Amino acid sequence: MNAGALVYRLEFQELVKKQNETGEETKTYSKAFTCRAAKLKSDTYIKSGINAKELFDDMDLVFRVRNYPQIKETHRVVYDGNTYRIKFFERIAEDNSIKLTLEKLNP
Repeated sequence: MNAGALVYRLEFQELVKKQNETGEETKTYSKAFTCRAAKLKSDTYIKSGINAKELFDDMDLVFRVRNYPQIKETHRVVYDGNTYRIKFFERIAEDNSIKLTLEKLNP
């Protein structure tokens, strides 16, 4: 993995469940881990079945990060002020990295 390509910062958040005095359970996300990442070009063939290479989908992003054990498939990711869920999580053994496909969540 080319360390110079890791120019983007990703913040991983995990779900925290807390119970208040009345017994109501509240769910919030808190910061779990921050790391640097390289942005990859997404392939339109995977999304639409047609490899037109002219479609742009700003809802999905693809990143490659180092293989940190702190990163889990259940985390949410904050990038550039937007929140994403991990849609696809692939460990790559050749260079000890993780390829993440992220899907933008509605605000």
